[in-house]
Amino acid sequence: MNHILRSCLLVALAVLPFANEVMATGVGGQPPCWPPPCIPIDGGLSLLVAAGALLGGKKMLDLRRNHKQSV
Repeated sequence: MNHILRSCLLVALAVLPFANEVMATGVGGQPPCWPPPCIPIDGGLSLLVAAGALLGGKKMLDLRRNHKQSV
């Protein structure tokens, strides 16, 4: 349990400095792309895919460990 808590805190400390840049908005001027409803999905989508891959890997390891213990 202690290892999981340390890992979560390490990830949070690594991500928090970049949170301000993600939430920042431009002040006036032309939009960065045209037509205006341009929504970049690269940053958030890649983080969601990475989180899903990590969660799936952990679940797979847990299942493998449980299977070895029962055999």
